[in-house]
Amino acid sequence: MGVTTKIDTADYAAWADRLQGTNINGTTLLATDYLNHFNEVIMPIEMVPDMPDIIEDVLAWEPKIYVRHFADSMKASAMA
Repeated sequence: MGVTTKIDTADYAAWADRLQGTNINGTTLLATDYLNHFNEVIMPIEMVPDMPDIIEDVLAWEPKIYVRHFADSMKASAMA
């Protein structure tokens, strides 16, 4: 389902240097915005014991691959 990209060591080092001071982690090369996508489901999971009716929302949540998340984010930004 996902997209796999192989990055050689030289490319990785170049990207890590370029990303200093951004919201992208220099070790994982993942943007914090993408990681927030996973936090979106954590909060409702934690609320299920007090609000069992939101279980359907939790079960309907699906992870997105990195590329898809940013494509959807750009669409949402363009519509705002």
